[in-house]
Amino acid sequence: MSTPVPHWTTRVYPPDYRRTYAAEISDLIACVRADEGRLAGALEMVAVLGHALRLRTGLNSARPGGRFLAGLLPLTVPVAAALSLTLLVVWRIPPLPWDGAHAYTPLAYVPWLAVLGFALAGRWATARIAAGAALFGAAVSLPLVSWTDGAEGLVQNRSTLIGLALAAVLVLAAPPDLPPATRGARQKMALITLALGVPLLVGSVTAFQAASGPGTTTSARPDPLHLLFFFTPLVLAVPAALAVARARYAPALAAVLIVAPVLALLPPGFLAPVPYDTGGLLADGVFGTGVIALAAYVVRSTRERRRAVAR
Repeated sequence: MSTPVPHWTTRVYPPDYRRTYAAEISDLIACVRADEGRLAGALEMVAVLGHALRLRTGLNSARPGGRFLAGLLPLTVPVAAALSLTLLVVWRIPPLPWDGAHAYTPLAYVPWLAVLGFALAGRWATARIAAGAALFGAAVSLPLVSWTDGAEGLVQNRSTLIGLALAAVLVLAAPPDLPPATRGARQKMALITLALGVPLLVGSVTAFQAASGPGTTTSARPDPLHLLFFFTPLVLAVPAALAVARARYAPALAAVLIVAPVLALLPPGFLAPVPYDTGGLLADGVFGTGVIALAAYVVRSTRERRRAVAR
């Protein structure tokens, strides 16, 4: 009897793993397709490819890199979702004279609301599917906005779309067996969404008087991206610091966060091109995160030593 040909997805696995488990993985894909249909079989193939790539890159739950990515999820999802919600709201509001004409790409924003909703509900597998839709929406929006709004529209949206795409890649690359589905992770996501989303929404729809010429003023609104760059370092400083304090190499990571912004502000000033002159605020936020993380690590380590002595 001839040996069945392994499914093509198994070729992505490292050689040793492929030789041991190729037949088992091929049987699993065939069974899922036969029992649950072609769509379920396709989703299983995507899961197999993701597992193979994580083994290739070391971004799995057994490696520090994979655990680091998983630790970023409770921060990444609410930031992307808060920005996307704000852009969706602003997209529906007629622009004021000083706002100018802006191009928006709702196809890239809507999936992030689903990612956040499913994540808060503890349905992380569905949230990852929504992240795949967010990645697809961002990729499709780049040529779409170029076609509808030309080069100017592409320039307006390129950075935002790339940022949202990278956030979706992070969600998909993080080990699925380390989901942010615990009560604490979901509370953190909800709090960050509120702490960032509320000022973004309120600020983005609030009109103010901008000077448009000698002796004249006109109504305008803040740019959502301006507000995002302003508020995000402030909102994420404490939760990011606590996450770093629990990491395996917490003192080294905290030291990097303390030193990096100082080096970035030295000539030629790598943070100078950050949009809306918020490079200094970003540096302060990163520096503060490192200081808080180091302090939290010291407190945590002291408590653990005292408990060990008490035993």
